[in-house]
Amino acid sequence: MKYNYKSQTFLVPLILILPQLITHGFSLPAPSAMAIFFSITILWFSEIIPLAVSALLVPLLAIFSGILDTKLAFSAFGDPILFLFIGGFLLAGAMEKHGLDKRMAFFLLSKKFTSKSVAHLSFVIALICWTLSMWISNTATCAIMTPMVLGIIQTLKTQLKDSKEVEHLSSRLLLITAFASSIGGMATPVGSPPNLIAISLLKNANIHVSFFQWMSYGIPISVVMLLALLAMMHYRLPIKDMDMSKVSNSFKVQLKELGRLKRSEFLIMLCFSVAVIGWVAPDIISKISFFDSYSKVMISKLNIGVVALFASMLLFIFNDENSNPILSWEDSSYINWGVILLFGGGLCLGKVLDVSSLAKILSEYIFFGGAHSPFVLLVIVVSLGILLSEFSSNTASASILVPIVLAQTQLMPANIGTVLAVAVALGASCGFMLPVSTPPNAIIYGTGQIKLKTMIHYGLSFDFIGLLTIVILLLMR
Repeated sequence: MKYNYKSQTFLVPLILILPQLITHGFSLPAPSAMAIFFSITILWFSEIIPLAVSALLVPLLAIFSGILDTKLAFSAFGDPILFLFIGGFLLAGAMEKHGLDKRMAFFLLSKKFTSKSVAHLSFVIALICWTLSMWISNTATCAIMTPMVLGIIQTLKTQLKDSKEVEHLSSRLLLITAFASSIGGMATPVGSPPNLIAISLLKNANIHVSFFQWMSYGIPISVVMLLALLAMMHYRLPIKDMDMSKVSNSFKVQLKELGRLKRSEFLIMLCFSVAVIGWVAPDIISKISFFDSYSKVMISKLNIGVVALFASMLLFIFNDENSNPILSWEDSSYINWGVILLFGGGLCLGKVLDVSSLAKILSEYIFFGGAHSPFVLLVIVVSLGILLSEFSSNTASASILVPIVLAQTQLMPANIGTVLAVAVALGASCGFMLPVSTPPNAIIYGTGQIKLKTMIHYGLSFDFIGLLTIVILLLMR
């Protein structure tokens, strides 16, 4: 995003002051909280200033407006889930630094299965993107895969004489790369920031969603969407059979150039395994009667943020094959502090909406002030999640919507509140229509190989598929 610093001088103060004047002037309910909500929403949508800076304005405005005291306002930035982000970014950074991510991708792309047909190739690319983005950011996943996919396109398009088929090939493989990178993030709590926003705000409402429980929601939905994506691309962007042997041979050569698995890569896999085991262990412990007397203590200590930090700190202790630490402090640049600050601001905005009762007021307007069937509620919240995420960050979308949805479900059974919060988070990960909707979309659009109308056409179709999949599968829960 290129910021216009001249316009900021006038627009930002106007966006911060005008809502205050309007809400107080018209005696609207919870005027200070409503003004903050509108100001931050406008700043997040317009990106006049960086998203992280807008997020830092939330506690400041909440304190100056008297809605939150200083300690409560800034407590959101000490939430354990922020440290899960830090640990996750360091683990992903270690994979990137030492080439483990590329080794895994080269390994799969070099297999004979990949070279059987374009359909097989599409499946393998989708599977790699889906699997990687379950554990590292969708941005990093797409950034890793896009150069490889461009190389594959360059290799294969010489066999296609029809320019339409060349366009089909480019569009199919690149859209699969971007969309699968976003879909994978739905499957695990660490896959996408909206997932952790929902878990954290549910916890504030005394509803605890474990790592494994989230996966029980996210994996079936993301698998169905992945298969639907492959089917849509196969039938709507058909490509004739061609000789694929050059693709697998190329990646065999690149895999061979990487050499044998290095000590650093093995240790990164070990640290990552420690993190995954720690994340799923509380569910396993709670189901084993032997641990009954100790389970609560053990589970409380195996907080997902604590586990992520422990696993990532090992990377600074273990040495690689050259007797250097796997990660040095300079590698802290892998931490995306902007996302962490945005997350903290989103949690603080949730506190503002909750303490002021504005979330409840807004939910009455959005849900037309009455009770609805679970189907109608799911359609509304998923549609809102998708719509907002098309034009703003998925983290910002979830931060805005989850508190409002939870306010609507206060008098409902806890499982309904859980399902609706999950629905919002998953819907917020379904921005497929525009380059600005998600970083993966922006990455593939930046290659110059995807037309805007093509992305809108297939993105809109896949948004609808996402809406149906999320609603139907969550309704079955």
